[in-house]
Amino acid sequence: MDERPRMVVDGGRLLGQAIRVVLALVVAFLSAAFFLAFGFLRAIEPGADPVAFGMTVGWSLVGASIIGGFAFTPALVAIAISEGFGLRGMVFHILAGGLIGAGTWFLTEAAGSAGVAQGLPAGTLVVLAAGFVAGFVYWLLAGRQAGCWRVPRQDGPGSAA
Repeated sequence: MDERPRMVVDGGRLLGQAIRVVLALVVAFLSAAFFLAFGFLRAIEPGADPVAFGMTVGWSLVGASIIGGFAFTPALVAIAISEGFGLRGMVFHILAGGLIGAGTWFLTEAAGSAGVAQGLPAGTLVVLAAGFVAGFVYWLLAGRQAGCWRVPRQDGPGSAA
């Protein structure tokens, strides 16, 4: 006989986690875009050139929508795996973010190139790091509580077993 308690869905926790997932996904896309923008454009000091700083921030917001467009479906698959199995580990979320970033980078690079490239396409490590940043931010906001909406069933005096 199975000794594990039966799990049931707590609707309030499910709604709360769904809201956290949506907000965390948006913030993760924004963090990856800011990482890429400040990494490529290198305008970190706003006092040095405010126009360059503004351009970097603007590019980040546009970049977040582009990143979200490419990574949305793979991110939902990773979130479904995390929530379904209750995977709350930081390593899973960071690796998933990196794999999603590198995978979308390889797919867009393969579509744009006519032949087989030698080695890694330029920028692969930067995109991989941006995926790691996005995965960490997602874990920080929502991934730590993956599967929190499943709770053990309470068998009380009035419930049927």
